[in-house]
Amino acid sequence: MKVFMQLSLFNREGGLERVLGVVRLRGFQVMEMAAHQNAQGNALDVTLKLQGQRESDNLKQQLNKLYDVEKVEMFTMAPAKSAVMTNFSQQPMAAAG
Repeated sequence: MKVFMQLSLFNREGGLERVLGVVRLRGFQVMEMAAHQNAQGNALDVTLKLQGQRESDNLKQQLNKLYDVEKVEMFTMAPAKSAVMTNFSQQPMAAAG
């Protein structure tokens, strides 16, 4: 399962490391990461692309418990379902004319 997370966390020493530690302990692997300091310099806006086999709701709950984390938003990408066609007709189409 692929998960995209957007976090806002206070820009404190070790805050990002604590977030990444919880991600690892909950069985997710970081595929991509971007972090930007806000205009005031007191918070980081972090975007994570994660991959894992576990349920992502538990990860979100654990991240919300960290005192550094102000907000967590999560988006999951489920595998696309392919359309399966049944009842194929083998009748030839009539020629227009």
